[in-house]
Amino acid sequence: MLTNTEIKKQLETGNIQITNLKDHSLDKPNSCLVSIEDYLYTFDYRIIDTKDKDKYMKEISTGAVDTLKKIKIDKKGTLLEPHKVYITKTSEKITTNGYVPVLNGRTSLSLLGVSIELNNGFWTQHHSGQLLITIVCTKPTIIYPNIEIGNLTFFESTNFQSKTNGMLSGREIERQMKLGNIIITPKDNILINPNSVNLSLNNTLGYYTEPIIDLKKENKIETIKFDENGIILSPNHTYVTRTNEWTETKEHIPMLSGRSSLGRLGYHAHCSGGMGSIGYKGYFHMGLRVTTPIKIYPNMKCAQIYYFKPVGETITKYNGSMQNLSAEQLGSSYHKKLIKK
Repeated sequence: MLTNTEIKKQLETGNIQITNLKDHSLDKPNSCLVSIEDYLYTFDYRIIDTKDKDKYMKEISTGAVDTLKKIKIDKKGTLLEPHKVYITKTSEKITTNGYVPVLNGRTSLSLLGVSIELNNGFWTQHHSGQLLITIVCTKPTIIYPNIEIGNLTFFESTNFQSKTNGMLSGREIERQMKLGNIIITPKDNILINPNSVNLSLNNTLGYYTEPIIDLKKENKIETIKFDENGIILSPNHTYVTRTNEWTETKEHIPMLSGRSSLGRLGYHAHCSGGMGSIGYKGYFHMGLRVTTPIKIYPNMKCAQIYYFKPVGETITKYNGSMQNLSAEQLGSSYHKKLIKK
């Protein structure tokens, strides 16, 4: 994965081109902020036919709708229905040569139950054009035009990739922990896998009490603690929680993923906001969502963390809103980002 320094370098050489790039878009250590345009497309009927997927995509790419519904996002906000699929495009046009663009959701949005790219954020090494974005919300949610919705990263393609770069193996994670470059504490409940580390679930949950999530407001949260008897999660809520483990990474890029064994049950540790940054310190905060009522327990192995060695010089390290959050802090600070504008 490229550092922001390397992305800037490739922008200068022309191997990566991004139109409408904002001045602050490359402030993060290893990603680029991208925004949505001011139109949404949705399926205005109950049953979506997979055989018609090419027709749907053509309507979105041309803007000439027939079977889809086109919605202009109002400056005062547009209300999205829960569990309904909305599709939009990035304001930015991305062109690459030798680098694979990968789109991830923002953690601060994921904590509000706003998920993007539920299935696949990977594109191709010779991509040219705007990126399509799928948006699904857990609760009714008010969004706004041109909001910064995703973190765009770039991977070297296989033909360009150096043997010294890539995802760390379990043994290498263990070695970096001994060197102090990766810190995971406490160590008593973690499990090192062939290329990841399992993390465990804290016993505190928060859930949003407001009937509608507004991205421009601080959405109230009520917190509850649960014991070894467990607690049942409802599909109608996004629950905010964290890992028991505090992690730090000095030289590598962390990436949090749910466990496949839990995903097959309909439990999602997060849907789109798992990418971290070089220099991140803190618990990993998660927006839990379930597709059916599911009972969970404290200290269960709930997620796994991967580490990538970055490509390029690391000058900037993470110092954003998620840095050094205390054990008691839950929820999203996304509204603060919109207020600053």
